[in-house]
Amino acid sequence: MYGHPDRLSSAGSDSGWPGPWLVRLGGVSLVIRTAPNNPIFVGGTGRSGTTIAGRLIGHHRDVGSTNPRELRFIASAGGLADAYARLCTPETVAHNVFAHWFERVKPSGAVSGLHRRVTKDEMRALLDDYIAQFAHDPFAASRQFAETVTSSRVRRNPEGRWVDTTPANARAADRVLALFPEGRVVHMMRDGRDVAASFVAKPFGPDEVFAGLTEWRDRMVEAHEAEQRAPQGRVMRVDLEQLAATRRSEALGELLDFLELEDDQRMRDWFDETVVATQAHVGRWRKDYDDDTARRIDERYAEILTELDARGVPHP
Repeated sequence: MYGHPDRLSSAGSDSGWPGPWLVRLGGVSLVIRTAPNNPIFVGGTGRSGTTIAGRLIGHHRDVGSTNPRELRFIASAGGLADAYARLCTPETVAHNVFAHWFERVKPSGAVSGLHRRVTKDEMRALLDDYIAQFAHDPFAASRQFAETVTSSRVRRNPEGRWVDTTPANARAADRVLALFPEGRVVHMMRDGRDVAASFVAKPFGPDEVFAGLTEWRDRMVEAHEAEQRAPQGRVMRVDLEQLAATRRSEALGELLDFLELEDDQRMRDWFDETVVATQAHVGRWRKDYDDDTARRIDERYAEILTELDARGVPHP
């Protein structure tokens, strides 16, 4: 299995070998990796197509999906990118790893999280090392921690590229790209009415459609402001409806060009079979509301789009 300690020889970071190398931290053996290879971060408002876009990219022969698909510990509030930006401390990151991201119960009841990659003892050792090294070189310490956790015991080639689908990637694009300047951020956009209705149907997020519209607006503004602060050409906005229905071939080609990936038959086959108009559920929100409520949703959405236009915020 790629990245397993038993498959590697011992070495040290001062050996002249860029890694990976096998070390012992806190009494456990760990394969340390220094930095990812041109990582891809897919984000959005939530319920905006991040999962299907990440799965699509992960079907490319040169890219693998992270496990879990949403890493969260990099872009979410109180994560690695925030610590590197001095918005929190590395100790806060360590707390949040176990409080929120090591084991996470999904709405379906399934347990996801970073425990799929490392054990608790290994994570404690990695966090201790991350905190110790952060004081001397926060850039290297953060990248090494991220790549070691992400590519530990993976079946994909750990030297290849990976794609993470944490929704916060879009709203934290500037901070994520400060830590991974070689990376790319894909901002998935979807009609706010569909997003708001989808929020209401889930046990997380706003439980009322008009609150959902406001949340969508605020997250679109946050993502735009983060993009404005990010390096030019490192963030791409992708409209889910265009990718799945109205500009399928063109949108896919533009995405591949942005990610500097060649056309790939396996990826294209999955795209043709799975990324289809019925999966985008365009306009399905209307089925959930009576005519009067739908009219009021349309009116509020029109007001929000006017607000976004006035602020120069792109939207679907």
